[in-house]
Amino acid sequence: MTYLFSRSERPILEPDSNLSWADGAVFNPGAWYDGETVHMLFRAVPSGYSAIDLYHHTDGELSIGYDDYISYIGYASSSDGVHFDVRSDPFLSPDEPFDRFGAEDPRISRLGETYWITYSALASPAFDMDARVRIGLASTSDFQSVVKHGVVGPDMRDKDAVIFPALIGGRIAMLHRIVPSIQIIFFEDVAQLCRPPEALWTSHLAALDEHVVLRPVEAWEERKIGSGPPPIETEDGWLLIYHGVDRRGIYRAGLALLDLNDPKRVLARTRHPVLEPQLPFEEQGDVDNVVFPEGAVVIDGTLHVYYGAADHVVGHAWAPLSDVLGLLHEERLHA
Repeated sequence: MTYLFSRSERPILEPDSNLSWADGAVFNPGAWYDGETVHMLFRAVPSGYSAIDLYHHTDGELSIGYDDYISYIGYASSSDGVHFDVRSDPFLSPDEPFDRFGAEDPRISRLGETYWITYSALASPAFDMDARVRIGLASTSDFQSVVKHGVVGPDMRDKDAVIFPALIGGRIAMLHRIVPSIQIIFFEDVAQLCRPPEALWTSHLAALDEHVVLRPVEAWEERKIGSGPPPIETEDGWLLIYHGVDRRGIYRAGLALLDLNDPKRVLARTRHPVLEPQLPFEEQGDVDNVVFPEGAVVIDGTLHVYYGAADHVVGHAWAPLSDVLGLLHEERLHA
C-alpha cells in the first residue's frame, strides 16, 4: 500500500437513531464543493434488516446478504469539509417503480448550473440473485428540490456511473461499470443523457470492449474495478479515484490519470492501492473490509476523499493534491 493519505480516526457520519430512514447504516457518499459549501449525498438504510443465507453472484458481487434492506439518499453540508450537518428528511426516496427497492451510491457532478446525480436504482430486492440494478439519474440546482429522470443506462446490471464535470469534445461523458472493467459512453446533449435512445446503448454494448477505459490488472483489483467520485480536472489530466476488489472481496482504492481530451487514454495508474481497510470501522461492519470512495473535493489545495467504510459509516481521508499528482507522475515515469 502507498501511504499517501491521512484519515480521520473515527467516522465523520454514522447512523442516526433520530432518523428513521438513516438509523441502520449511513455510507457511500458523493460530494461537491461549490467554493463555500461541501454538499454531500449519502446512502442510508433504516434499521431492522437482518442477515440472510450467503450465496455467490456470478458477476463478482459480494456473497453477503440482508433482508428488508432498502436504501434512501440523504443530504449533509459542511463549511470545512470535515464536520457535516445532516438534513432531517431524505433528499431522494425509493418511490418510483425503477428504484422502489433502493436508491444507492450517489455521485454528484456539475454541468453549468445543474448538479447531476447518478445512482444505483433497484427495481427488485437488493440481494436477489437477479437483482435489477440500473443507472438512475436525478438533478438539482439547489439541493432543496430534486427531479428524477429515470433509468439512463442499459437494461442490465450496471453500476458506478459518474459524469465528467465538463464537456469533452462538446459531448457529455459518463463512466460506468459492467463487470469487471470501467467503460465510457458519450451523450450528445442533456436531452440525450436524460432519455438515451435504445440504439445508443445497443451500439455501445455490441462493441463494449472498445469502450473500456480501465481493466483489472493488479492482484488487489483482480475481481473487478469501478469508478469512485467523478473525475477531477487538473492541469495534468482527469484525476480518477477508483475502487478495486480482490479475490477475497476486500475493497481498496487506487488512482488513475486520464487524458483531458481523450479520457480513454490512461496517462498513469497506481500499481498499489492508496487506501485500504485499516481502521476498526473499515474492517468490521455490515460488509467487512471495505473502503469505497465516492466523493472527492479540493479545498485550498487539499484533496478530501469521502468513502463508505464496511457498508456502515462514512470515512474521510485527505492529502495535498500536489502529492497525489506527484505520485501519478512517478508512476507515469515507471510505466
